[in-house]
Amino acid sequence: MKTLGFPQFVCMHLFFAEEYGDLTKTLKETADLMKMKQREEKRLISILQYPFFLMLMFSFILIVMNHYLLPRMKSLYSAVGSNESAALKAAASIFTAMPQIILFSTCLIVLLLVSLYFILRRLSAHSRWSFLASLPVAGFYVKSFHSYVFSREASSMLKSGLSFYQMLESFISQPYRPLYQEIGQFMMDELKRGQNVYHTMLLLPFFTDELSNVTRHGELNGSLEREWGFYSTFCLSDLESKTNTAFSFIQPVLFTFLGLAVIGAYLIILLPVFQLMQTI
Repeated sequence: MKTLGFPQFVCMHLFFAEEYGDLTKTLKETADLMKMKQREEKRLISILQYPFFLMLMFSFILIVMNHYLLPRMKSLYSAVGSNESAALKAAASIFTAMPQIILFSTCLIVLLLVSLYFILRRLSAHSRWSFLASLPVAGFYVKSFHSYVFSREASSMLKSGLSFYQMLESFISQPYRPLYQEIGQFMMDELKRGQNVYHTMLLLPFFTDELSNVTRHGELNGSLEREWGFYSTFCLSDLESKTNTAFSFIQPVLFTFLGLAVIGAYLIILLPVFQLMQTI
């Protein structure tokens, strides 16, 4: 599966299912998860299409303003012997500086992302995902995804008859996700030191608080595999629901911002023209 280009989380799902679980059920659940991922990616692309068109339109307006309209309007003011209006001076300053600001901001963002990528590559999987889980918005998705994967796989292996230590050894032995190898080793070391499962989960920053609470409840009533199974189902539906909410928020915000930018550009073009007409 890895050779065919499937994501690593899919390969890990099928690895555990082939060894300990229900392969047919896992194939169906994994297919549903991949369909959801593809559906959200298509939705994100469709949401960004119109804002991208508005950005292109705004860029075209900037070019026309800087290279054609503003120089012509300045010449027109000089020809009629009138001083440039405050609106025209402000427009000239804004539209002259904006391309440099946009270019500088874009280069800075790209540089930061590239630097962050190479820095994260040098870190261990535990440190890398701990940092990503601490980010304001991305952290929710990082925590929810890893909580879903762990609770689902751990629940399936425990239900298949494996002991808790055998389940952790399976995480350590799987070759697809280094993070889960480190999780398995960390939890095994902590349990050997006498720590319980709940307090061990609290030390892993890329899991949700809800998973820790579910773990405590399952550990107390002796039904950890059932509690984790319920939580994995809830976590996936909650992740999809929060993603839909985020998309419904992003689209109007982008439209509003870019719409105001385009309208503002047109107003800056028209206001000096009206003022010039009044002076003639």
